[in-house]
Amino acid sequence: MIEVVRDEQGSLSAARVFLAISLVFTGIIIILDSTIWDVPEPVYSLLGGLTVGLVAWAGGPRMAQYLAPQVGAMASGIAQAVKGPQRPDLLDNSPGFREHDEK
Repeated sequence: MIEVVRDEQGSLSAARVFLAISLVFTGIIIILDSTIWDVPEPVYSLLGGLTVGLVAWAGGPRMAQYLAPQVGAMASGIAQAVKGPQRPDLLDNSPGFREHDEK
């Protein structure tokens, strides 16, 4: 379990520790709700929101380093398409197009 809450440098990650504690607490609440207590529904909504926030805190920087270049490439492609769309040299729907005309 200690390996899960350590970051790349080997030190304890606060986000991962809080996330692990939150998940264990949520699991205990689910077990108690199904056996002993009657836990109100808003509790699950609050715990779910907390968990999503902790997941974003723990994984956000690593996800951003992989996704940011992809988002930039998509934005660049959209900007180029808006700037000047270019038609292909040979259109499939032109009257002179035959089935084996691709070259």
